[in-house]
Amino acid sequence: MPLYAFVAPIQPNKTAQFREFVAELSGARKTEYEASKKSCGVGRETIFLQHTPMGQVAIVVQEADNQAEALASLRSMKDPFHTWYFQRIKDVWDTSFVGPDVPMNELLLDYRA
Repeated sequence: MPLYAFVAPIQPNKTAQFREFVAELSGARKTEYEASKKSCGVGRETIFLQHTPMGQVAIVVQEADNQAEALASLRSMKDPFHTWYFQRIKDVWDTSFVGPDVPMNELLLDYRA
C-alpha cells in the first residue's frame, strides 16, 4: 500500500489536548475510529508526537491504496463521530481537513526490506 504522511503543528498549550484526542482514538472511540479508517480505505495509520525547537508537531503516516480517494471519502463523512473528530483536529491543529485545501504530498523515497 502506498504511504502518505503529513505534519501538523500543534497549537501552543494544546499538547495535552492532542494526547487526550489520540488516547480516545485508541480507547473509548477505538471502534468508531477503526470503522472510519476501514470505510475510507486506510489500511494503517501511525501518529507521532515530535518535539521541535519551534514547538510540538503531529506526524501522521497512512497507508491507503488511493490516498486522494481515502481523503475525499473521509471528508464526506458527516456522522457524529466525524463531526467530533474534525472538531478535535481543528481545536488542536487549527486546521480543517474537511475543505479542499489539504495538500497532497509527493513521496520521494519508500525503502522496505
